[in-house]
Amino acid sequence: MKKLFRFKNLCTLVFLFLLLVFFLMGFHALGSTILFGVRTLASGELLEPAKLESYYLDRMSTRFEPLITLNGGVERLLGKRFVNERYRLDCGNLVYTIPELDMEENADRTIAFRDVLQTQGIPFVYVNAPFSIDTENKQLPPGIEDFGNENADRFLALLRQANVDVVDLRELEKEDGLDHYENYFRTDHHWRPEMGLWAAGKIQSALGQLNEAFASDPALCDAGRYSVEIVPECFLGSNGRRVGPWYAGYDDMSILHPQFETALEVHFSRDESTRSGDLEQCLYFPEVFDEKDPFQASQYNFYCGGDEAMHIRNLAGEQGLPVQDNGKKVLLIKDSSSLVVIPYLSLCFSEMRTYDMRIEDAPLDAVIEAFRPDLVMVLYNPGALEDNNWNMFYFS
Repeated sequence: MKKLFRFKNLCTLVFLFLLLVFFLMGFHALGSTILFGVRTLASGELLEPAKLESYYLDRMSTRFEPLITLNGGVERLLGKRFVNERYRLDCGNLVYTIPELDMEENADRTIAFRDVLQTQGIPFVYVNAPFSIDTENKQLPPGIEDFGNENADRFLALLRQANVDVVDLRELEKEDGLDHYENYFRTDHHWRPEMGLWAAGKIQSALGQLNEAFASDPALCDAGRYSVEIVPECFLGSNGRRVGPWYAGYDDMSILHPQFETALEVHFSRDESTRSGDLEQCLYFPEVFDEKDPFQASQYNFYCGGDEAMHIRNLAGEQGLPVQDNGKKVLLIKDSSSLVVIPYLSLCFSEMRTYDMRIEDAPLDAVIEAFRPDLVMVLYNPGALEDNNWNMFYFS
């Protein structure tokens, strides 16, 4: 009896000690976050809640990675399909869900932006990327609802009523009979690079149908002209990092190699650097594979180096390469789903400037005035329709 009493007391003391450790870890992260907020405000910068939350979570995540992994392994053994705000679909993919939202404000802002561009003689196209949950075959656990695609349906309907040019890649995905979930990472909310190349080809074709002046050589985005290299089990996506690799496993990463000559010059605004060379030298970042901590690495950023402003010049014509861009300049307003589309779509234009509402410092109207694009295109997935303090639709 005394031994049992001592054992219980020991367990209690261990539990209390762990609680103290977790409290101190959280307190340190909280204090660091408060100091970050004070310094940001003192510097005169805008401090948004999402930025503060991201800073706090970054400091917490590295301390809890082993616990996240252990907890995920236990939850997987128990067969649970909801862990840390992520759902496991019937096919094994991890997803988050989106509530039903009013789309009128987003639509009104988009339509108003189109109207402003019209007064300047600049065409506008809204491209809707697929969401990680399929439109028809949701595969969610019983009783769980998601409205990501329904929000997008209502939003695009409002745009079409106002005669905004829309390209809905979800519809084209169905027309081509693609397996939706095979084209998404199991542990991440993004589509695979092969799907990015497919999307570039569909956008290229749609633009040519809307206006012959924007037509370009279809061979530029032909999957048959790219070889595919697979880096096996190297990627733990953003959803996987919420539950750990013992629950999620790892994804392979595909690297697409064009089998024809390309020539680009890319200026990156974040560090004011410039790259010149072929597509792979300019827009591929193999150093992302050097990071071995799966919670810190993001191999998805192999493409374009992650979310940042870029100005891409296509030098193929100047160098006499046998490729045919359309000689046009496009401003692409993007979210992260665009990273695996940009390398291939950039081959279709003489110049491409990317703009991300979440990270840009330069006002959008100033960028348009300085760049003078022949076309402005928005490429968002339905997740962007949820505000999250990102202001993705505050175009003016």
